[in-house]
Amino acid sequence: MNVYLEQLAQSVTTASDLESLTRPLLALLQEMTGLDSTYLTKVDQTAGFQQILYAMNTAELTLPEGLKVPWEDTLCRRAILQERFVTQDVPAIWGDSDAARELGLQTYVSVPVYLSDGELFGTLCGASAVPTEVEAKHSKILQLFAQLIAWQLERERQLSLQSQRAQDAEHRLHGMSLLAELGDLCLLASSLTEVLQKASVLLQRLPDWPLVLPFRQRAAKAELLVTLKLTPDQHEAVYYLIRCYSKKAMEQGEVLWLCQEENEAVSAMRAMLGLKPTGAVACITAENHDELEGGILLLSQSDDLPDPSLILSCTNYLSLLATRLYDQSRLLQMNKELSVHALHDPLTGLANRRYLQESLQRTMAQKSRHGGQLLLAFIDLDKFKQINDEHGHQIGDAFLVALASRLQAVMREGDLVARYGGDEFIVMACLAAEDDANRASNSLSVKLQQATSGTFVLQGVSLQYAGPSIGMVLWQPGGADMESLIQQADQAMYQVKQQRKAASRD
Repeated sequence: MNVYLEQLAQSVTTASDLESLTRPLLALLQEMTGLDSTYLTKVDQTAGFQQILYAMNTAELTLPEGLKVPWEDTLCRRAILQERFVTQDVPAIWGDSDAARELGLQTYVSVPVYLSDGELFGTLCGASAVPTEVEAKHSKILQLFAQLIAWQLERERQLSLQSQRAQDAEHRLHGMSLLAELGDLCLLASSLTEVLQKASVLLQRLPDWPLVLPFRQRAAKAELLVTLKLTPDQHEAVYYLIRCYSKKAMEQGEVLWLCQEENEAVSAMRAMLGLKPTGAVACITAENHDELEGGILLLSQSDDLPDPSLILSCTNYLSLLATRLYDQSRLLQMNKELSVHALHDPLTGLANRRYLQESLQRTMAQKSRHGGQLLLAFIDLDKFKQINDEHGHQIGDAFLVALASRLQAVMREGDLVARYGGDEFIVMACLAAEDDANRASNSLSVKLQQATSGTFVLQGVSLQYAGPSIGMVLWQPGGADMESLIQQADQAMYQVKQQRKAASRD
């Protein structure tokens, strides 16, 4: 017995896994009992099968490893139900067993192997085709060996759980690090496209997703943001999958799916990309007020779905970014429009009175410092009320727009045309210090008269306009201030208007 104890001690202390523990125990059990075959089985009660994991065969009776038989008809199950661990005369006790009869079993021993939670793992068994006397102490040894195997299984399960927990913790840490980097990217980002590209590089570090495809959605069409060496058919497969899963993500609010073989279209597209027909799929979407702006499609070969929290967090980050960028763009556009409305006439698009005053004051200050002159022309549209009365305000507005366009067309770059009031316009023309002011004034007067006189065809109505009254003044550094200069131009225009009225009476 001391020899057996030494062998048992050697087996227990040197075993590193279930197999390295079980095989010496089977050999030792066979040596102690004289049975032809000893073996360890695993039972899958859900599937209804029992399978031999490890076996020791030394005589004519051979029970091969890997043998799988229905659980319902096994002697092991009968032994458990009847609490019969040792059966000396199998034909007399279980003569109705086809398996026992075919194998010619005479002696049979079996004890269940239970895990700590009461789950049946399998059985530790021995059998012989010749009658073999099994002593009571052997039954105790059989139970001891079963308990040792159960302890080893429990140890391996605990190690597996610890390993899984460590792996899960590592994945969580990796995920937290990834989210921190993504958060930093999104915080100050000014481009969703750039963030999607960089986020896809971060996600490629994850072992679960061998294929990571960032895309932008433009005019209801996806645009891939990575360069891949794909055939036209493979490109079409990519876009099909993006359309399919981004739509599901938007409509269902999910981030993870398992592609099944029943989905023939998706399976075919996966196969076209070199992936197996089934596998995990994730779709990160960047949504702006329920509108898809872009996203990242992830494809895996695994049939296991990972924790969705990381993918969901990425979706939230990118959607917040997409919404922020959209809102900022709209705010900038609105501010720009407000600025335009604040400084421009809404009908003609010309500078308004406020813009004119600010520009005139700024230009006068600049020319006071560096030298130069200004010509300011005040334009009043004579008989404009008559146009409105005869043709209506719609034609009157069209006339103002057309006249404003003509004025802008004849002015030089750096000059300014503004609508000062209802039918009043002001033109500011810049001159250099050495320019001939009289010649420039005459030239500008001619240009303005030609631009504002003649035929205007407005919405099918042809108008012959004799032109406005135009008053012009010259300003030089040290001259009048801005308000006084405008008053001077207004007075000059009034004098021209009076002269034209007097001429028309003669």
